[in-house]
Amino acid sequence: MCGIAGFIGRVAIDDHRLEAAVRCLNHRGPDAFGIRRFATPDGGHCALIHTRLSIIDLDARSNQPFRCGQKWLTYNGELYDYLEVRAQLEARGQQMATSSDTEVLIRAIDTFGWDALDRFEGMWAFAVYDEATGELALCRDRFGEKPLFLMRTPEGLYFASEPKAIAALSGATLRPNLTHLSRFMVNGYKALNKGTDTFFTDLTQLPSGSLLTARADGAERERRYWNPRVAIEPDMAYAEAVAAARERLVRSVELRMRADV
Repeated sequence: MCGIAGFIGRVAIDDHRLEAAVRCLNHRGPDAFGIRRFATPDGGHCALIHTRLSIIDLDARSNQPFRCGQKWLTYNGELYDYLEVRAQLEARGQQMATSSDTEVLIRAIDTFGWDALDRFEGMWAFAVYDEATGELALCRDRFGEKPLFLMRTPEGLYFASEPKAIAALSGATLRPNLTHLSRFMVNGYKALNKGTDTFFTDLTQLPSGSLLTARADGAERERRYWNPRVAIEPDMAYAEAVAAARERLVRSVELRMRADV
């Protein structure tokens, strides 16, 4: 678990707010932190924040925000198949500077574009800022395992792993969403993640399986990059189905056991 936060918009966020957001996220990533500011090509501002919990490649070379060319990444999650994707990149002549899944993620996006998302098996919430275009991209994994909260204001778009980091970054006092709270009190966890509502009226959450691109002038585009599909094979025998399910389950667990700690 790591922590991410940031902003894109027409104003520059002062150092005190950036540092306050880091403190709010320190429990998610106590091993290192990073802050990076950008001036966008259209005269706006962007900021990326990261607090790191080191799991793969413990060296400081893998700290974030992480740069690949003109793209910068702040990322919470893990690519379970990063070794397989790394091999695909190396087959194209890419030379890696780290052994991290962080570098694999941003290099794959830089190499394959957003089609790279189809190659990833993992859980994530991440932001990529492109210095060339001035666009900030926000992405959440297929099932929404990793949180990504959003707040839209006249000055710009804020995002973070937790609501309190957005409050610190924006200087706003978040207002409780009593309707959502009532739904939760009546229906429990089943009331959660039915949409983009959160426990605060000021915040939404990026839907699972979605990619949002935003600019400092307030322009946004959101799309789903993945939808679940059911492909029934009526001729498959029961024993074959059981063996295939077992094989995939064992492989899935093997991938998730990769770690340097």
